[in-house]
Amino acid sequence: MKRPDDDAYEAGAVPIVRSGWVAGDVRAWPALKSDIDVDVAVVGAGVVGASVALHLAERGVRVALVEARQPGDGASGRNAGQVLPYLGKLVDRASWPDRGQRLLDYFVQHRNIVFELCERHGIDADAAPCGMVGAAYREYASMTKNVRYWRGLGYDVDVVDRGGLRELLGTDRYSFGAHWREGGRVNPHRFTNGMVDAAARFGALVFGDSPVESCVPVGRRWCVRTPHGGVTASNVVLCTNGHAGNAFFPELAGTQYPLLACGVATTPLPRPLLDVIDPARVVMSQYPLGLFPLVLDGMNRLVSATIPAPGRADEAGRYFGYLLRYLNRTWPETRDHAIGLEAYWTGMTANSAPAYQAGSPRLYRVADGVFALLNFGAGGNVIGPMLGMNLAHALADDRHQDLLLPVQTPVSVASPGRFEWKIRHLMIPLARFIDRLGGLRI
Repeated sequence: MKRPDDDAYEAGAVPIVRSGWVAGDVRAWPALKSDIDVDVAVVGAGVVGASVALHLAERGVRVALVEARQPGDGASGRNAGQVLPYLGKLVDRASWPDRGQRLLDYFVQHRNIVFELCERHGIDADAAPCGMVGAAYREYASMTKNVRYWRGLGYDVDVVDRGGLRELLGTDRYSFGAHWREGGRVNPHRFTNGMVDAAARFGALVFGDSPVESCVPVGRRWCVRTPHGGVTASNVVLCTNGHAGNAFFPELAGTQYPLLACGVATTPLPRPLLDVIDPARVVMSQYPLGLFPLVLDGMNRLVSATIPAPGRADEAGRYFGYLLRYLNRTWPETRDHAIGLEAYWTGMTANSAPAYQAGSPRLYRVADGVFALLNFGAGGNVIGPMLGMNLAHALADDRHQDLLLPVQTPVSVASPGRFEWKIRHLMIPLARFIDRLGGLRI
């Protein structure tokens, strides 16, 4: 029998309070109930929009941040909490005028942006530069090549063998891996809200529960209308990720491949397990498919994410069961201790590329004076605020030539449901089968 909220799980739209990242002391922002005038209107208070607003406000730009619900309600409050210190594949970078070199240099320079923002603005987001480990059942030349590449750029990263992985992770299950001593974890919901709070301290106007209904030109400026008020601005920046369901500039919704994900947070682990599971307290992922990414947070909870089966996103017990079976196989000691489920949630992410973990954020010029910075998938906790900072500085300094991403015109992708079908129907079921067998030569 179908329950009332089954559709909300499948749409990634369950209330944000179900996310394991949400704490009760996050500020709620009032709705916009009048007409105001600013220099820049930012629509969408996720990790990207919050960064744009913060870095504009720091430069003294009059900015309004408008959110349909409350900051961090979307993917920014529902993701896996990993701080990835390296860039994944940007599929079309070779076609850029500089082949993406400026973006690469900028990324390397600002790879610690999450931790730096938390320190500079006093953001309590359980952000820990604890490093990361990618663990594999066998040796991969691609992993070794990636380690050499990023080490050549000044990263503290090494290939590790079974013995090294045992010391770091507390398990013999994996025989080969990469140890990134940079990167780590963050509570993405608190991080997003912390940036919003900081932006407000610098003078940004912040409004929650204010869904944008239209964005129309007024002379040479723009008016962003909400149910009870409007924002007139010289520039508008849309940071609504997938942009799904929005009536204004609907062409943006067709530029990405949506993908539903689900998150699981356990109850705090008992002390005996804390001595066994992940003794180095690194963030962990499995190479090459990343089936059970693991974060051990400051409350001693394990937080993981996966992709739910088609039509079964509401089955919390199913995905918690997958996690428990993985934990039992990887750390047999867990079989003797009760591990409970504290939170289960779903969320929708947007990706601009049809290949697994090969996404590219996009910067669109929707109209004169209207930009859209969208389509952040894996790695969004780092590259999101980074590109938000870059766009903010370019707008504040009126130096559009400093933009790191090529400015594009929105173009709808072909077969937008293809990516999700491939992942949910084929790749994830295959990955679960392989993991149950203890790893094959994939």
